[in-house]
Amino acid sequence: MSVKWLIIGISGATCGGKTTLANKLKELFPSSVIINQDAYFLPVDDDRHVWIPELNHINFDTLTSLDMNKMYDDIMGIIADSTCTMKSLSKPKETEDLTSIELQTRIQDLLNEKNVNILIADGFCIYYHKPIEKLCNLKYFATLNRDECYKRRTMRVYEPPDCPGYFEHCVWPEYLRQLEDVQNNVENVHYFSEFTEDPVKIVLDDLAQVLECVE
Repeated sequence: MSVKWLIIGISGATCGGKTTLANKLKELFPSSVIINQDAYFLPVDDDRHVWIPELNHINFDTLTSLDMNKMYDDIMGIIADSTCTMKSLSKPKETEDLTSIELQTRIQDLLNEKNVNILIADGFCIYYHKPIEKLCNLKYFATLNRDECYKRRTMRVYEPPDCPGYFEHCVWPEYLRQLEDVQNNVENVHYFSEFTEDPVKIVLDDLAQVLECVE
């Protein structure tokens, strides 16, 4: 019997905890696969980049900075079009009050029983690429307020590094555009913020629900 793939999309603000969440899920389910959008940035000399003359810098916070077709092809190469089909997503009562450890055990049992593996697509703008967005069975989006986003961004080292004004000119406006697009055009998204107490538990609850409905 071929493996079916359940795909989790994790997108949103830079420094919003996307990769941390993806890695925690990988720790809980070691057979899962992470595809990180950061691996698909175009070379800096690629003429598809958008150049910001006033900053003398590339805008790395747009879809044009990425080879999303390659990311999609790599995902399809793994899943071989064997995505999960599901019945109605009514939440099973027996999983509502489980602890995280109990949920992890329940989910692993369901993965084994239904021959399902998990692929996690992690990236700041994966929902802009509609073929990838349509693959996602579960969709999450990390939000941040401006001050927190700026504080976290300044603690990171990028290559090439952010130039003065890059956050104000590119990072924050592009994030707001993406957030608006997701809110208006992408269905069934679960939003996190810096105040969300336990994102992993939320994802585990959703996973248990969805896996109960996999045919």
